[in-house]
Amino acid sequence: MTPKFPQEMTRRLRATFARRSLKFLLIAALLNGSVASAFVSPTSSILQLQSSRATNPSTMQTIVSQQADSDSETVRIRGGGPLPPSNPKDPAAKNKKIRISSFDSMRFFLITQIVLGHFIRFAEPSDVVFKFFSHHNVIVGFFFVLSGYVTAYTTTENAQRIASPRLTETPSQKWILSKIFGYLPLHLFVLALFSPLFLYADVKYNGWPTAVWHGFLSGTMTQAWFPMHAEIWNAPTWFLSALTFATALFPFCLPKIAQMDKKQLRKTVGWLWIINLLPKIGYCYDLNVWKLAEGVSSAKAHPSMAMFNMVRFSPLLQVAEVLIGAVACRLVMLDGTEGDDTKTNALSTFVPLAGIIGLMLARATGLVEISDMLARAVVFVPLFLRFMMAAHRNTVKGVKDPLVSFLSSKFLGSLGALAFPIFVLHGPIGQVFYKKLIATRVFGKVMTGPQNFGLYLLTTVASAWIVQKTFLSSKAVANWSKNSVDKLSSWV
Repeated sequence: MTPKFPQEMTRRLRATFARRSLKFLLIAALLNGSVASAFVSPTSSILQLQSSRATNPSTMQTIVSQQADSDSETVRIRGGGPLPPSNPKDPAAKNKKIRISSFDSMRFFLITQIVLGHFIRFAEPSDVVFKFFSHHNVIVGFFFVLSGYVTAYTTTENAQRIASPRLTETPSQKWILSKIFGYLPLHLFVLALFSPLFLYADVKYNGWPTAVWHGFLSGTMTQAWFPMHAEIWNAPTWFLSALTFATALFPFCLPKIAQMDKKQLRKTVGWLWIINLLPKIGYCYDLNVWKLAEGVSSAKAHPSMAMFNMVRFSPLLQVAEVLIGAVACRLVMLDGTEGDDTKTNALSTFVPLAGIIGLMLARATGLVEISDMLARAVVFVPLFLRFMMAAHRNTVKGVKDPLVSFLSSKFLGSLGALAFPIFVLHGPIGQVFYKKLIATRVFGKVMTGPQNFGLYLLTTVASAWIVQKTFLSSKAVANWSKNSVDKLSSWV
């Protein structure tokens, strides 16, 4: 028969057992190297144990927290032993984002291709050179993809399936406006600076009412919604009009994309690719322009400029490419989180880039005949995605890649900083040199020829540098943008 101990004796035995158990756990933890820099008070632990009389000694749990050297890592010891120590390389290093400098120089090379595509014909190049550099209808798709990729990288968490607090904790309208005001001030500044030029040509051909309406569309960045008028005033800025619509969707799309695992992301890329491809197939099928290289064809040679402009300008039809970029970025950001270890090396960047340049050359020489819009959706955008993802992986993993090292140089990075002002300025400056109505008033002739083209390029780059160092670096402009975002977001 089990003797009945007094209640006081039972309490003392439990307390003694708890003290000895705690000592055993602490010794085991110290031997295992789990507790190195923090001490836990036995008294406080005993009091916690005594306060729970219903706790069975055989299932008691003790939680020990430690502050690691530079981490706020919590080590939990449950039921008699420590958990396996975490890999010191995982939490901090793996989740930390690093700057992918190669993306900056990519912007410079892409905008160079756009500038050449718009105006190289005035340099009177050979037919092959002209066709090679006239892929601007294709390259603009790379800008949409890159915009989505970078936005996802900066607003979702690395190695985690969540969006960043900067996206989720900021009111949607304020987040959207802050992104738009990243490029709106320079857009408005250039419109104002060149407004005499724009108005002179517009009023002469269309009259004051139409010119004022066109100015309103340009200023509000809504021109891309009007296919036959998307290129009014500063023609290249139709891109900003389309990008603005995609930006307005990000606060609602990115949190959902951030929650996806890799399998879901791959499926999403597939569906977005189909959505992006179908309008291009419909356009080519209805007009039978499967082989038409739109970038080197005149407007008169095209069977329907309205339909072509709808496909290449409509903000609705550009969203898929922006989201494809965001989803592709998430695939790289989740590397190693689901047991996979994607292999990458220097060939991972070289092969897709060689494919892009090779196809451009094949089209320029007539070996391949395919519509700009179809080639962009089927081949060029997928290859550029592979190139970006490989550059991202090689940068993060420290892979020895000569191409990424070249693109990450400080000199190319400084040129990349000029990409946006070059983009906004090259159209108006091009009108001064090459728009007949304007050029004949300024120079007495259209400035054709390679030497004049070199002067145009030099003027554009120098103007972009001046704008970058003055307007874009101005604290007054930054403060105006911030105040405008605050006021407009509260009003919206």
